Amino acid sequence: MDCTTTAEILSAELDGEAGERERSAAEAHLESCASCRDHYGDMMTITRAVRVMPVESGPDVTEVVLPAWRPRWRDRVRGPAGDRLRRVLRGLLGVVALVQLWVAFAQVTGFGVDVYPGSAGAPMSHVDHETGAWNAAIAVALGWIAFRARYAAAHLPVLASFGCLLTGLCVWDLVLGQVSIARVVSHLPVLLGLLLVTGLAAVRDERGRPDTPTAGRPESPEQAVETDGSAAVSGSAPAPPAAYRETA
Repeated sequence: MDCTTTAEILSAELDGEAGERERSAAEAHLESCASCRDHYGDMMTITRAVRVMPVESGPDVTEVVLPAWRPRWRDRVRGPAGDRLRRVLRGLLGVVALVQLWVAFAQVTGFGVDVYPGSAGAPMSHVDHETGAWNAAIAVALGWIAFRARYAAAHLPVLASFGCLLTGLCVWDLVLGQVSIARVVSHLPVLLGLLLVTGLAAVRDERGRPDTPTAGRPESPEQAVETDGSAAVSGSAPAPPAAYRETA
């Protein structure tokens, strides 16, 4: 046996992989080869040093890693911690919807709220009826969101565009003296409703919404799945590709 083969066998022996016959042949070669004995001694020294090497302490990254895993405030309020806040917002939104509905009724009937200043007692115009109908629609939308808060985000585009444009026009009309203070105050329920709907959309309840769809997946490995008329055995793993199957 030559030195190269002996070194390979001795390396395998240090890893516990050498056979009895190979180990005996390598030991017989060591008795007659001083170079291999020295090489084997070096191999044992290195192996022992690696296996009993002390573990060096690394930097403490606890304060860096843990904050990244802590849920943020928005994530917490979208779970059970935000139930109370959502109930409060929905209750306030329901009150705002009732106030907005009263504004719509006053607009349609001409009771105290008019489009143009100084028009009290004048015959109702179509503009009054149209704005009253729109206010009633806003009231219904706010009430529906208070009843079904999960639809808050779907109503935001319409409510936000209407609220922002209405605010700008009210300021402009006030500067020009084309609107009464009472009429501007009657728009406050819309703006309050917009703020409450935005809050409900921000703290929406995300429980029961998985990140990935689970349709078509078995709930447990024990469930049988039928494909093309053949039933898979419950709990059995799929067969490996043909290239990796054992042959007789």
